[in-house]
Amino acid sequence: MVKLFLVEDEIVMRDGIKSQINWEKEDIEFVGEASDGELAWPMILETKPDILLTDIKMPFMDGLELSALVRKELPDTSIIILSGYDEFVYAQRAVSLGVTDYLLKPLPPGKLLECIRRVQDKIERERTQSESMWSDELAREQKDAEKNLLFRTLVTNDRPMDEILAMSEHLGLHIFARYYAMMLMTVRGKDSAMPGEELRRDIASIPEQIPGWIFFDRNENGFAMIGIANAPEELEASQKELISRLKELAEKEPDHSWFIGAGETVNRISDISKAYYSANKALSYRFLTGMNQVVYAFPDGTVSAVPSEKSRPSEISDGPDEKTDRLDISGAVSNDHSRRMLEQFLGTGTLEEAEPFLEGVFRSIGENNLSSSLFLNYLAMDMYFTMVRFLRQLGRRVDEIDEKCGDINAVLKNRVTVEEIRRYLSDYLRELITLRDQNTEKRYGRILREAVSYIDENYDRDDISLNKVAETVGMSPNHFSSIFSQEMGMTFIEYLISRRMQKAKELLRTTQMRSSEIAYRVGYRDPHYFSSTFKKMQGITPREYRMSCQEQA
Repeated sequence: MVKLFLVEDEIVMRDGIKSQINWEKEDIEFVGEASDGELAWPMILETKPDILLTDIKMPFMDGLELSALVRKELPDTSIIILSGYDEFVYAQRAVSLGVTDYLLKPLPPGKLLECIRRVQDKIERERTQSESMWSDELAREQKDAEKNLLFRTLVTNDRPMDEILAMSEHLGLHIFARYYAMMLMTVRGKDSAMPGEELRRDIASIPEQIPGWIFFDRNENGFAMIGIANAPEELEASQKELISRLKELAEKEPDHSWFIGAGETVNRISDISKAYYSANKALSYRFLTGMNQVVYAFPDGTVSAVPSEKSRPSEISDGPDEKTDRLDISGAVSNDHSRRMLEQFLGTGTLEEAEPFLEGVFRSIGENNLSSSLFLNYLAMDMYFTMVRFLRQLGRRVDEIDEKCGDINAVLKNRVTVEEIRRYLSDYLRELITLRDQNTEKRYGRILREAVSYIDENYDRDDISLNKVAETVGMSPNHFSSIFSQEMGMTFIEYLISRRMQKAKELLRTTQMRSSEIAYRVGYRDPHYFSSTFKKMQGITPREYRMSCQEQA
């Protein structure tokens, strides 16, 4: 049903239009009338009609002035101009305002109804398309949330196998095979910005084109890909093709840098967590080697710039391949370089990467340098002060971490080993990253409050969308969707629907408004879609809900 508002200064003409059309039969709700634009304007803002039928020549505010206001404030409202003046200047200005139709009075019998029906059909087609797109967005967001849950389950290995099987089958993913591989990829634009939506879609499309690979968008944490095959040679070949195509795509972006970490191959689903850990270790080497590289991690804890047989599970490996080309990070590295790597890590590194990052830093310094207790103490103090400076930049107190990890001076008073110092720095770094992330969550808290406030104020608009809300708070849609789901415990679409249903139930309980009118009030153009959504969410129809409330009163 569409809503129509009539503005006509001639009362005989206005009454004639009202009476000559059976509005209910035509599935049109006649929501109001006025004798001029000035009186009509506040009523139009309140009723938000789908069709405005207005005379062009009226006192106080004519039809063209009114149309200009409506076009600005209610751009989706279709405007039909009525005029007894067959003058080109009026028609010309009406066209410039984007009116839907321009009819000359007196109108032949049936001409007005024919025009209204044509506009009505157009509105309903657009509604169907809009609701279909909205429904598709809901389905996509729900699938993304379920897919991310599956990924977390696989890398944490915290659910029984039958649940994992059920989750994967629900998503249409076949994850049982003999061999599994994990790859992690990060892409950054200028000033470490996240890649745009178009590039993210292009990256996502590549694993989908290669049999045996499943893609997961981890938003600010980059991308993950799980490979599945029944033969190691098959998995290695498909991985090689995937890496080649990902590199080719990333290198087309002149202002972007990329890095791929490939983990060891495993042959149990329960060991995918092990593959993830090793891939994450390989990914952490971007802070040591720089971007635009592929790094492979192996079961013996080493990493390489090229793949080898050691990427296979240990029970099928032919043993260590001493000829494998290792990353050249064993040369002497200055403290300045170690400090720069740490500073970069403090900005963008993750909690999971802290330990493998420090392991790589110590390996890069070389055993000869680390054998000197004087150098080791100097290195530890230098890294400690770098972390303390960052801690103060966060506005946090030094004792927040010192109380947990101990004072560096007290630690170094005793004769400590390289491993003990590395463990101390690793614990300190992990605590620091946790505090950094807490600061970030506070910032996200502000953003989420703004987003929720915007949704609460605009849930009744049929054009509200994830993209629009994300733009309002200054985030990319993908990133906003991820943060919203993590912090709110539900997706954006689920929150929007719940807000609309909450208001719909209130109106059903407290007013005698028709279900179709309530649908418009809570943001649905199609009353039938509103009713089906209501029943899906509440288990009963709007009418049944109202009756149950009346029985309880």
